[in-house]
Amino acid sequence: MKRIGAMPLFLVALALLVAACSPTGGAQEPAATSAPATTTASEPTAAPAATAAPAATEAPGAAEAPMTTAECPTATDDTYLLRNPQHGYCLLYPTTHKVERPNADEVDLVVGSLLNAGDPRANIRAMTGEGLTAESFADDLVAGFEGFEIARSETTVAGQPAVVLDDVPGQDINRQVIFTLDGRLYHIYFAPVDPANTTPIDDFMAVILDSFTPMPVSETLLPEDECLAAKSEQTAVRSEAFGFCALVPADFTYEEVSATNVNLYVGSMMDVAYPKLMIEVTEAGGQTAAAAADALVASMPDMDIQRTFGYTLGYEPAEMLDGVPGQDLGRLLLVVRNDRLYKLTFVPADPTQAEVYAQMEELFNMVVQTWRFLP
Repeated sequence: MKRIGAMPLFLVALALLVAACSPTGGAQEPAATSAPATTTASEPTAAPAATAAPAATEAPGAAEAPMTTAECPTATDDTYLLRNPQHGYCLLYPTTHKVERPNADEVDLVVGSLLNAGDPRANIRAMTGEGLTAESFADDLVAGFEGFEIARSETTVAGQPAVVLDDVPGQDINRQVIFTLDGRLYHIYFAPVDPANTTPIDDFMAVILDSFTPMPVSETLLPEDECLAAKSEQTAVRSEAFGFCALVPADFTYEEVSATNVNLYVGSMMDVAYPKLMIEVTEAGGQTAAAAADALVASMPDMDIQRTFGYTLGYEPAEMLDGVPGQDLGRLLLVVRNDRLYKLTFVPADPTQAEVYAQMEELFNMVVQTWRFLP
């Protein structure tokens, strides 16, 4: 048995009305503000080879410019660092948000899930090609909304001039920022914009644009690009054998109990005063997460198991089941990655146990927000 003690420590397919300009890749490794613990499984199986990142979408070109890479910004108590070497940039984003990669060419920053259209969100798309400029790209966008009053202004991103389009119609009133940098055109979409109170989107946008920094382009994504560093109240866990990394609250212990099972707990697995997380990783055999959830629900026909859609785990679609019976009521997340089925069981999922249930929710949200599969 391997036992490692941890030190304390949307977009619902967001559609713009211009199909060719639909906004919306990325990874991150924020720097910790102090030196929290990192839990890494000892004697892991051989680490998988780094995966090649997909190429950026081709578009009518962006003017070539000399490389202007700089050091990525340092994360703060309130931000994480997103590293996206495939598309040549890094930036900070609020710790309230999570990163989604809906396809090879786009990154979304959302609260909770892609289905949350109420909180500030961003979609970042990078394009390469010949001859495309921020001005001409913005002209085409505005031309597609003939009859609408779209406000146009200028700003600076990473030292480069950028076009800002405001009051753009769509699923929500939105703001779009377009600029070129090191031979790429970047198109960033921010929503929702409330004309009566633009402070939330203004603040969110400032965090991203003020920290946007070019970095060397690489087609290889490394674990260091994906795995987040812990804040002072968190612990980073990482397992080559199980193929993931994540952040958990600082007082949790990480324990690999078998070749297929991991436990995370406070004190001991017998301590009912704190929540627990059990992870089981097995061969999927071609089964999808949805099929695995179907089978589990069907095996308990008399139980009132609640199923919630729209979750992801490490960019992969996940199925969430609440109220699954066991020694304690459990909340399950099912996800498949590289034909391995990951079953995460959070307990207790019983709202009547108010204090420990709130701690379980905190653990659940932190894991879902920070989980990455190792490339």
